[in-house]
Order: sequence, then structure tokens, then C-alpha cells
Amino acid sequence: MTPQNGRTVRLTGDLTNCTTIQEDNGEINSLTCIYDDCDFTITVGDTIRPKPKSPHKVNYIVPGYHEERLVCYDLLNCHVNSTSIFALPFLGGSRKLFMWDKLFINAFIETPDHVNCIALLYRYSGDSLFLKFEAALCSFGNFRCKYDPDPYHVMFVFDIPKKCQQSFKHYINGRYSQIDDLWKLKILEFHDFDIDGHTGKILFQSDTLRRKMESDLDVTLPSDSELHSKPDERKEIFNSEYYSIKTKELR
Repeated sequence: MTPQNGRTVRLTGDLTNCTTIQEDNGEINSLTCIYDDCDFTITVGDTIRPKPKSPHKVNYIVPGYHEERLVCYDLLNCHVNSTSIFALPFLGGSRKLFMWDKLFINAFIETPDHVNCIALLYRYSGDSLFLKFEAALCSFGNFRCKYDPDPYHVMFVFDIPKKCQQSFKHYINGRYSQIDDLWKLKILEFHDFDIDGHTGKILFQSDTLRRKMESDLDVTLPSDSELHSKPDERKEIFNSEYYSIKTKELR
């Protein structure tokens, strides 16, 4: 089991003796591996420890394939949400600056104690590089506060920068095409996305994406319709219970 980033631990090796149980919607609920020297079952909701001091809650089990051959199972704490894609870039910088591929977990538009904000959840690390990173985030002009939801995570809360507050409101209301063009380009730049990629097509209301959606859904969409769902509060508002570490652990 190897941590890939703050959200994902990857299980690799000989997977021939691993079996899964799926829900009716096709999502994997549990993974069982049986070998001569060990056997284990990972169920959604369990906690694993790929590193002794870094427990990881499993909320999704996703198989990975290469050339149609099963090569891994990704044990995800979460999927990246819409706020991480469309709103985090309002803080400036890039994925690299915000440790996207290291300790970043997700971004939120609200926490139980903070509203009208951009909140960033990270997996805590005592590494000196992360401590310097913490200090850098706390020096941002729009930094509001920092707190620990539990011993393994840290949350940074920021005010919405004044220059993008209107665009932020458009995002909240699912009006992606009405985000200011400058911020649309900054969103793409933040993630190193191409303007002709999926996110670019959402922001700029691509005719090709609209036609594909019409074909997939067998409907006719108005010419001014948005091409992505309105942010789902269940995913975009921080729920500590969803991310918190459980007592049952698989080591």
C-alpha cells in the first residue's frame, strides 16, 4: 500500500487472489485478498495505515487498469470536488504551490463554523517542508484562520478575494459560463488544463460538449444552458464525519 497523495493510497502487487463485492450502483463496497502468509478485507469506511503515523480512511475503492489488465486498487479518501477545480484557483498560484499532488485533500465553500469562504483541507505532516508551507498559507492577505478538525488533518480558511467575489457567486450558483473570462483562464492555468479540455468546455459553453450531452441524455438543451451541474452542498461543504479517522483499522 503506497500513498499517492493526500487523497489516495494505491494497492499493487499480485492481485489475482483479490475479490470484490459491489453495490447495486457498481461501486465496490469491499475488497478481500487471501494469500498463504496473510489475508485481509478492506471495506468502505475502514481505516488503513500505509504508514505507521498516517492513518487513511477509505471511502472509495477504485480498480485501476492498464491495457485492460487490472494493475491496482486505489483506496480513496475522497474524489476531488468542484470547489477544488473551480474555486481554489481564486486564491492564485498553481497546483504545485498548493501541494495538490502531495498533502492536499479537498477544498470547501463552507465549514461548520465558517461561511462565505474557501477552506482547504490537508493531511497533517510534521515534515519541515509542510511546516514552511503552513506558514506561507497563513501569510496570505485573505487568510482567516487555521484549525485541526482531528489529529491527522489541518484546515486553512480564507476570505474570498474581493476581485473575484462576483465570479465566486457565479460558481456557487452553477453559472460557470458567467465567471469572468480572466478568472476562467486562471482556473485553466492553475490546473494546467487546455482550453479545449473538459473544464474549458464547461467554462466557455462549448457547442461540442453541449451536443455530446444532448446525445447522452437524449434531450435538447437551451443554447444558454450551463454544461455542468450546480455544486452539490453535500460534497462542497466540509463534513468532518466523512473525513475523520475511524477506530476500526486494518494494518
